[in-house]
Amino acid sequence: MLLHATGHTCGRLSAPASTAGSRASVSNRSPLVHQNCRQQRTRPLQTCANAPGAPTKSASGTRIKDPRIKDLGPDNWNITYYPKQHDTVAVHKPWYIIDAEGQTLGRLAVLAACVLRGKDQPSYSPSMDMGGYVIIINAEKVTVTGNKFNDKLYRSHPTAKPGTLKTETFRQLNERIPERILEKAIKGMLPKGRLGLKLATHLKVFKGTRHSHGAQQAIDITSRINQKFNTGNTTEVAAQ
Repeated sequence: MLLHATGHTCGRLSAPASTAGSRASVSNRSPLVHQNCRQQRTRPLQTCANAPGAPTKSASGTRIKDPRIKDLGPDNWNITYYPKQHDTVAVHKPWYIIDAEGQTLGRLAVLAACVLRGKDQPSYSPSMDMGGYVIIINAEKVTVTGNKFNDKLYRSHPTAKPGTLKTETFRQLNERIPERILEKAIKGMLPKGRLGLKLATHLKVFKGTRHSHGAQQAIDITSRINQKFNTGNTTEVAAQ
């Protein structure tokens, strides 16, 4: 019987005849020259398969789990929930609708961005698409505070050529393309990268009250714009 350095005795007694002479002067306690124990040679830090009580293989070749594992107690390393790919399927996502008439641009954008990311869901994960779809109507009736209606500027450079930079005020852009104001505000609150680009496609902004997503039966969440969510109890925020 040859004793391994790991502390168990291998059940194989003799070495092959072709190599017995070359190892005659080597101590039988060395795990490096014990060629009969194949597992000890390749993985010296694991238990030899020939040791008593070691896990064995079934007739089908699959490894049988060691029955002593159940005595180690519960596995506290694998209790963290992480969403799977099937949790982000579009058919499982809820639809919400927000009426922008008379609402402040910034507060409306915050609510829309949080719902798109899924921060209002218990299954929220920063790296996964766990949010829903958001429909915004009456985009031309959104309001801003202070003098932003005339002073706030929007710049666009579609051709990227020198001298083609276009600048217009909030009033001018609201008269021309009111949907772009909400889209730019909400997209700026989403993550930058592939996840943010995907979330931006879940935003649907319309001028007026008519939209093309009536079949989705969206839930109206306009009343949540002036609510505060960073505390345990949702409280109303006074309009400033």
